[in-house]
Amino acid sequence: MWEQTLKQINPLVTPYKAANLWQADADSLKLVSDGINLVYRFNALGQGRYLRITHPLLRSQLELQSAIDFQCYLYEQDVPVCQPIKSSLGNYIEVIRQAEQTYFAQVFAEVPGKIMHFNFAKPKPYEIWGQALAKLHQAAKYYQPKPHLQFKTWQNLWAEITAYMPISAEFIRSEYQAIDIWLKTLSLDTAHYGLTHADHRLDNILYDGRKIYIIDFDEPVYHWFSSDIARPFLNLCEQDFTKWQVKFEAFLTGYNSILVLSQAQVESIPWHIRMKNLDIYLWTKHHWHNPIAPGGGSTKRWLNQLEKLILNPVTRLNL
Repeated sequence: MWEQTLKQINPLVTPYKAANLWQADADSLKLVSDGINLVYRFNALGQGRYLRITHPLLRSQLELQSAIDFQCYLYEQDVPVCQPIKSSLGNYIEVIRQAEQTYFAQVFAEVPGKIMHFNFAKPKPYEIWGQALAKLHQAAKYYQPKPHLQFKTWQNLWAEITAYMPISAEFIRSEYQAIDIWLKTLSLDTAHYGLTHADHRLDNILYDGRKIYIIDFDEPVYHWFSSDIARPFLNLCEQDFTKWQVKFEAFLTGYNSILVLSQAQVESIPWHIRMKNLDIYLWTKHHWHNPIAPGGGSTKRWLNQLEKLILNPVTRLNL
């Protein structure tokens, strides 16, 4: 179980052992998240830092190396992402041992701002957000990973979803079949396809009043860029589209000012919402057994919300 794997860590020893490799100030280490990763904030050399600890059963070292390489590239291209920081030993990833257990530790520079939300009345924050994501995608189009690095593709994600179908209810299989038919109609649109963030949700977006920062590059995926656009708006789909249309259009205005979406890509967004919703639902149902969801709140309520969208999927956005 995902949420139990990291519970074996000794919280009084192992995180401090890791943070000290990044010259953590004494008594500054504080746990801020214990979901899929353990995340700690600390101070070092007068700056805020975030330590992320995971286990090889959850993420391989090669997966982490691949994600960091992509994130370093984006940072060098002036994309608003948090900067990976090397340890005092000169490594982006440190192997931390605790008796028979092994953990991987990484550290990232703190960026300003608070978690993004949809409560802004004015469109400007959403425009800035759209611009930030478009800058990421624009840079991603030209990213050339080293031969040994590995990234998943949307086909890998769909294969994982497909594997659940024999044990899924009829309404799940029906939604799967509809999306599968749509996927078979797609062609590779290189102008709008590349390595995506793949977890572009509100918790991974920070806004300081003038700039958006994108954090938490756990597992970039080769996908259509519109899949990243779809992800955060999934949470609004229980509402009538007219209630959040202005915010969505402001986001697209900002995005198109950097990287213009084709009409086909705009029209694909509802399908990407459905695909991601099904993915999240199945992963949570089969892998997450904590009553508290990874993003907080009730897991049962979260699954119920996702299930409602499967039963009543968004079919189009009136743009």
